[in-house]
Amino acid sequence: MRTRLWRLVICWPLVALGIAMLLRAHLGVAPFDVLSTGTTKALGWPFSIVYLAVSLVFYAVGAALGGRLGWASVVGTFVISPLISVFHALVPESPALAVRIPLMAGATVILAVAVCLVITTELGAGPTEVFMLGLIRRGTPLVVARWVSDGLPLVVGALLGGAVGVGTIIFGFALGPLIKLGFRLLHYVPPRRADLDLVIAVQAPPV
Repeated sequence: MRTRLWRLVICWPLVALGIAMLLRAHLGVAPFDVLSTGTTKALGWPFSIVYLAVSLVFYAVGAALGGRLGWASVVGTFVISPLISVFHALVPESPALAVRIPLMAGATVILAVAVCLVITTELGAGPTEVFMLGLIRRGTPLVVARWVSDGLPLVVGALLGGAVGVGTIIFGFALGPLIKLGFRLLHYVPPRRADLDLVIAVQAPPV
C-alpha cells in the first residue's frame, strides 16, 4: 500500500505538468479535452461543468464495462486541477516550433508515465483510463482499447467544434504503445474478463 500511495503522490503532479506542457505547446489538446471543449462550444455551458459531466459519463460507461473505480479518481481531480495552474505559470511559452515540438513530445511521455503509475495503484484512475480498463476487461487489446478511449472523444469533440491540432492526433496514437511499454516495465497486467471467470470458477464451492 505504501508503494501504491507513493505512486499516486508522484503521478498527480506529473499529470498536471503534462497537461500544462501540452497547453504551452499550442499543437493540440488531449483527446478528452477536445470533447470537453467541443461540448462547451455546442452547449454554451461552463467548461468546468462540461468537464465534470463528460467525466461522469466516461466513469459510468467504464464501470459498466468492468473498469475499476476508486477513491483516487475523485481525489485526483481536486488535486490535479490547481496544480495545472501552477505548472502552467512555470512552463515557458515560445512561438518557436523548436521549443513547442519537444514540449508536446515530453508531455506525451510524462502523461504516459503518469497513466501507468495511477492505473497500477488500482486505487482509482481518470475517466479515460477507467473506460480503457473496461474495454481491456472485455477482451480488447490494450493498445486498441487506448485508441478507442482516446479516439471516441476526439471524433465526437471534433464534430462539435472542439480544439484539435496535429499534437492531438500524435498524442492519441502514441499513448497506447507507451502505456503498453510502461505496464511491461512495471510488470503489470490489466485484469481481463477471462481471468475473472477463472478466479470465480476456482473459488466457487463444489455443487
